[in-house]
Amino acid sequence: MYNIYMQKTITKFLILTIILTAALSVNYLFAAWVGPTQAPPDGNTSTPIHVGSTNQVKEGGLSVEALSVFGSGYFQGNVGVGVVTPTETLDISGGVKVGNTTNTNAGTIRWTGADFQGYMGGDWVSLTGAGLACTSFTYSAWGECQSNNTQTRTVLTSSPSGCVGGNPITTQSCTYVLPMSTQCANAGGSWEAGQSVCYFSDSSCASGWSPKNSYSSTLRNSCSSGGFRTCGGSSCSTSQHFRQNSGTESCTYRQAGGIYHHPSGQSLCQGGGNFLTCSASRYEIGCTKN
Repeated sequence: MYNIYMQKTITKFLILTIILTAALSVNYLFAAWVGPTQAPPDGNTSTPIHVGSTNQVKEGGLSVEALSVFGSGYFQGNVGVGVVTPTETLDISGGVKVGNTTNTNAGTIRWTGADFQGYMGGDWVSLTGAGLACTSFTYSAWGECQSNNTQTRTVLTSSPSGCVGGNPITTQSCTYVLPMSTQCANAGGSWEAGQSVCYFSDSSCASGWSPKNSYSSTLRNSCSSGGFRTCGGSSCSTSQHFRQNSGTESCTYRQAGGIYHHPSGQSLCQGGGNFLTCSASRYEIGCTKN
């Protein structure tokens, strides 16, 4: 009888304990939950920062350990680098790495490798005073026109003193023409670069070319008259030259006189002969392109 009474007592105690535990749990849950303070749709809780593509606006401050911006950035107020509360539009006390940008919008900042520059007034201007943009240049002569129809030159000096960059004009368009040496060879001649003369193995220039002064090449020539030793004749030899601005060499000799046969049987010279000209043989002529 006693055992039955004890079992009933223990059972009642366990049931009471379970009921009390459940009641306390529900009371705790209700105490932690706070319902909306306004009627829908007002009074919603703040949206958490997420990784989606939807734009978000946060009224309070945001602190992050690291930040990477892969698109454009916009700052409405002052910007501080290494400064918690900036007092200027751009207040820098830490290091800033700015790429060597090619953007030419006014206000763009770039690092040239030697100086910080800002773009204003259509040109890059030094932000440190260490490298003012160059505005005036002197150049070397234009080089030969290349096969891509361009020619180049180099900057000799720039101003103002100590300037960097600027917009020097070092390339321009041109009309490419085959070198004279190539044109000479194509016409069948031989080019002399030091004289700018094309020599042809003939007495006249090829089509499209004209003689240049007296440039030529000659060979020595010797002339004499038959029987000159007995009737006043003579002989001579010319000089010669190779690819020079020189006329054809010449010399003079006397033609032998006629022979008179005297009735006595003697042969006598009948006066002296005429003086003749002996000329060297020209075998090359120097020409220039028309």
